Amino acid sequence: MKKVFIYLSSFLLSVFLGFNSFAMDFVSGFEDIPLMEGLKQIESDNVAFGNEETRYLEAQLVAVRKKSFQNIKDFYIKTLPQLGWTLKESSASFLRFYRETDILEINRISEKPLKISISLKNRN
Repeated sequence: MKKVFIYLSSFLLSVFLGFNSFAMDFVSGFEDIPLMEGLKQIESDNVAFGNEETRYLEAQLVAVRKKSFQNIKDFYIKTLPQLGWTLKESSASFLRFYRETDILEINRISEKPLKISISLKNRN
């Protein structure tokens, strides 16, 4: 019984810590796009227009810690499929994901400082 209690306690702790580590900030204006640690959103550069059928959202992010675009790619390639996104295209400076009728694009704008844009638009 003691082994079961220890196992169950360890499992619950790992689940709690897993959820806790996933509890993160999201890109402002986007429903469920996580903001990678070490990136900061430039609120003044946000763009949003349209409606649910023809919407377009864009946010600019800048690295506040030493990051490479490869770090950002790795993070979003690992994280976004857990939120229902499917990777459709990837290059050295670009990622494209699809989910239902939406397209999410992540582009490197500049290297120093590392700045990226995240845009969301309908496929229609």
